[in-house]
Amino acid sequence: MKILLISPERERKKEEAFLFRLGFLNLPYVAAVTPPDIEVKIVDEAFEKINFEEKVDLVGLTAQTPSAPRAYQIAEEFRKKGVPVVIGGVHVSTLPDEALQHVDTVVIGEAEEIWPQLIEDFRRGEMKRIYQADGFVNASQLPLPRRELLNEKFYFPLKLLETTRGCPHHCDFCGVSKFFGFKYRNRPIAEIDRELATLFSKGPVVNHSLKKILSLVSKDLPYFLKKRLLYIIDSNIAGDRCFALNLLALLEEYDLLWYGHAPVSIAFDTQLLSGFSKSGCIAINIGFESFSLKNLNIMGKGFNKPSKYAEAVEKIHDHGIGIMGTFMVGLDDDDPGVFQRIIDFCNDSKLDWALTFIMAPYPGTESYLRLEREGRIFSRDWEKYDSLNAVYQPLLMTVEDLEKGMRKIWKEVFSLPSIFKRILKRPWIHPLFYLTMNLQFHHLTKKW
Repeated sequence: MKILLISPERERKKEEAFLFRLGFLNLPYVAAVTPPDIEVKIVDEAFEKINFEEKVDLVGLTAQTPSAPRAYQIAEEFRKKGVPVVIGGVHVSTLPDEALQHVDTVVIGEAEEIWPQLIEDFRRGEMKRIYQADGFVNASQLPLPRRELLNEKFYFPLKLLETTRGCPHHCDFCGVSKFFGFKYRNRPIAEIDRELATLFSKGPVVNHSLKKILSLVSKDLPYFLKKRLLYIIDSNIAGDRCFALNLLALLEEYDLLWYGHAPVSIAFDTQLLSGFSKSGCIAINIGFESFSLKNLNIMGKGFNKPSKYAEAVEKIHDHGIGIMGTFMVGLDDDDPGVFQRIIDFCNDSKLDWALTFIMAPYPGTESYLRLEREGRIFSRDWEKYDSLNAVYQPLLMTVEDLEKGMRKIWKEVFSLPSIFKRILKRPWIHPLFYLTMNLQFHHLTKKW
């Protein structure tokens, strides 16, 4: 028996055809709970074509909202050939009836505990239309994802790791918390250590003398040469403070560079910030989102304090840690001046990297329900729910002004003068890492 697991990729306009060349863990986790006597293959359509003539017994798809229409096309193509199709993910968990128009079976919620039963039912010819887990997966029982099924040549030499699931915050634009639950589920530190040991060796990245020589070029160079780089994909690595401190102590044993997501408030926790620095944190991805308290309160991120943003950036930089900042525009308190305010903050605070998106009201989120009640959503073309296109009417500007303004931020933040000021002017914060990232986006925005 052979199962084909597919990550679909929608077609993009040339000027929007940027890809974060990162692997993923959702399908490798599904593969890990597939019975060992079944052959499993993973296809990432972002980098390889799907062979619709391949002889497989079952196809499994995952889909975020913008890629859902493409996932449905793929499903219909396989079903024409008599191959049953299963789909899962946040989008179809919210809209299972929509998905069932295109596939045989929908998995609602996390798949790890449901998948083995689904496979058993399929073998008996009794696969149901819907499978839904009773509660959430026990994080202490997660298997090691089958990373070997991903083609390494497609991706940056960066390993992905999941240490927690769930988030207690109720941000109105986020569907992830509802999907994974409003409570942090921490994996045991011993299990994380076991997984890290399959990816890296403990101890120094290179011997002291060689590290000293390589560091004359850049202190990060030994880690890049040895591919000792890690991305922790958790929604908030600092959500459980005690757990975070134990995790940071473990990461320190591996002598690697890593980045992950955390709130701006970590800047004011000296012990935690010190742990981030000592453990090799090269970047914290911080959702600043907005400078408007009204916007932040509406979206459920009232714990963000815009008056403290500049101070927070300075404190994080003082620990040698870079910041990947994200902002949203098109919110109800955003006037046309919001675009320049974000540009000025990025440059004045020397944010190491920053992306600004149009808020996408994903189906099932509070923002979607609110905007729908207000009659402001004008498009349900899911491909446009990519945070680069407006799908609802903003209050204080036109749709055209919103889309142009968002692109203006990208062009100015990734302009050569901005890159020079933010990355190359001393004091340096990991210039090798951030210069490469910024120049990639500079090249992209030249097409806009």
